[in-house]
Amino acid sequence: MLSTIRKLLDNWLVRAFFMVLIAVFIFWGVSSVITQHGSSEAVATVGGQSIQAEDINSSYQQQVTAYAQAHNGAEPSQGERRLYAGAALGQAIDRATMALDARHLGVVAPPEALRAQIFAMSVFDGPDGKFDKATFNQVLAQHNLTPAAFMADISRGLNASQIVQAITVGAVAPAPLVKQIYDYVGQERTIEYAQLPFAAATPPPPPATAVLRRYWRDHPGRFSTPALRKVQVVILSPALLAADQTVTKAELDAEYKDEASKFGRIASRSVEIITAEDAPSAAKLAALWNKGTSWAAMKQAANAASATAVTFNDAQPDQFPSGRLAKAVFAATPDQVSAPVTGALGTYVFKVTKANPGGTTPLAQVEPQVKAAVQLRKARHVVDASVTKLQDALAGNTSLDHLPGDLHLVAVEGTLDAEGMTAEGKPAPIPGPKALRAAIVKSAFDTAPGAQPRAITGPDDSYYAVSVQKLIPPALKPYDKVATAVLSDWTGDQVKRQEEIAAASLISAVKSGKTFAQAANAAGQPITTSPPMTRAKPAAGVPAKLLPIIFTLKPGEPTMVETESEFVVGVVKSITEPKPGSNPAIVARIQTSLDNAMQTDILQTYATALRSRYHVKINAAKLHQISD
Repeated sequence: MLSTIRKLLDNWLVRAFFMVLIAVFIFWGVSSVITQHGSSEAVATVGGQSIQAEDINSSYQQQVTAYAQAHNGAEPSQGERRLYAGAALGQAIDRATMALDARHLGVVAPPEALRAQIFAMSVFDGPDGKFDKATFNQVLAQHNLTPAAFMADISRGLNASQIVQAITVGAVAPAPLVKQIYDYVGQERTIEYAQLPFAAATPPPPPATAVLRRYWRDHPGRFSTPALRKVQVVILSPALLAADQTVTKAELDAEYKDEASKFGRIASRSVEIITAEDAPSAAKLAALWNKGTSWAAMKQAANAASATAVTFNDAQPDQFPSGRLAKAVFAATPDQVSAPVTGALGTYVFKVTKANPGGTTPLAQVEPQVKAAVQLRKARHVVDASVTKLQDALAGNTSLDHLPGDLHLVAVEGTLDAEGMTAEGKPAPIPGPKALRAAIVKSAFDTAPGAQPRAITGPDDSYYAVSVQKLIPPALKPYDKVATAVLSDWTGDQVKRQEEIAAASLISAVKSGKTFAQAANAAGQPITTSPPMTRAKPAAGVPAKLLPIIFTLKPGEPTMVETESEFVVGVVKSITEPKPGSNPAIVARIQTSLDNAMQTDILQTYATALRSRYHVKINAAKLHQISD
């Protein structure tokens, strides 16, 4: 609720503060000691104060909804749901500890600061562009908030900002450290290099069969079958059971109603916007635009008038730089040039080129998605009801062949290698999602032959058990069946050896006193000279494997690297150190980055201290009830 309002804030300073504060405290999550103490109904206690399930349920549901929207309506797994619940609780704990510390320190936001903060929120502006009490009450009512609760939350945020600013204000990176990093980042190097591709080498003639047979015997890893295992697997997975679950019309309707937020479409606009320095300039540009001037011509006119022209495509209200501008855009008639709109960054004129209305997607359009969600949830219930029986049966040394028939298991048996391929080179027919299949293959090669199967927790709330029945060791394939591959590999090795000798000869010539150009010319190897480059901005075309080595060498010192297709020999031709003050923008970015890193470290330490000072206790059982 409050987060919805904050999306519309025009005060970018406050936005930045909340982003930093929330990012730091979410990092700590629920890292405090998890216990079963405290109130039986409280999810956690902070300084003796309770945090109830309803205090975190809204944040938890927002994360679950966001997951569903990003995954075509699919529900997150139990493990993911528990992570979301933990993150929501972590945020609530951090808000509580900050409020307690503010009270302990006597930090109170003055009324005029609270008033200024609320008056700066354009979401509460009336038709005249100023704060309007009726609009204020209406917006809060739409989000089920009382003025007192809203102002208390804003006050807590202002109190927290005072503390954060106080403990981080002196965190500034020392100038010598900034200079050292600037010199490291800004150093430029120019290199020369020669490329010796394997494809350009002349292959030797085929050798005698005896040579190839010896090569075949000396490289069994290349010409042998992989190690195989014959396994039995049983799988208990919602993904495999979902399709068999029956869904009634009433269940579809109930699911659609309960998850209505997933099917809502937020209104958006595509709009061309010109931001002028003042209202007269904006009016002149609007008049020109109203004459039918094209957008390309308007961008040129805006540039000439020291204005900026930008395009927003399918933008939602909170994506505009001003709440006042967003209101005007969403109230405008498409394809008409607007009247000037004054904002914090200047005066805007705009034209809406496409309007996408908001609303709710009808059930008929999303019925397959809704049905799949209900089926998957029902399948999870089936799995939850069966897994204990499966675990008990396996704990009683029941073999996979003799498990009860009412456990809803899917059973498979066959031979596979560590890559999940059969002896014929085809993917093993293990049912289920990709992640589940990969987990089963790994377990098949982690399990000792003859070991009693056990129920293993897999991805997406699934379970499986593996029994290894037989090991099939690698075997050298008959020479006649791999003769072509043997000749190809032998030839490739000889070509690589030739190019390696040529590359080593170049390095030897440079070390003996020749310049790189002299050595390369004598060997008939063309060389490439790179433009100046830095560690952050390598020159295009320079082989990637060469880059990290080049920045460790002295001028004229040669090096050699091997890639999948060639050998590369290179030397540093020149090194240019950055001049002090030559790029103040980069120095400023380095300073800011280091300052932020130091401030983050301080805030993380502060967060840890708050958790300890106010004796945070978490009721794991109650927390799990939220996500289970």
